[in-house]
Amino acid sequence: MLLIAEIILTIFAWRNGWKWLALLPIGIGFTLGLVVGFVIGASGGSTENAGWVVILDIIVTIVLIVMCSKKPKSADDSKTLLKD
Repeated sequence: MLLIAEIILTIFAWRNGWKWLALLPIGIGFTLGLVVGFVIGASGGSTENAGWVVILDIIVTIVLIVMCSKKPKSADDSKTLLKD
């Protein structure tokens, strides 16, 4: 269910002006989830030890919410700030 919310938030962040940067949080979260799964599986552990991975998923969701609520700074805005 959270994956669907993350996909929707990614679409809104993309439309908000973040473009390919909107794909980074979900991509990083997915990659880290795969790596953690492989490491736990290779070490013979169980998923009971991976409860902290849920926190990673919540962090990804929070980052996407922030990206949806704020527009990225454009290059023109930063140049005008430097001139002042």
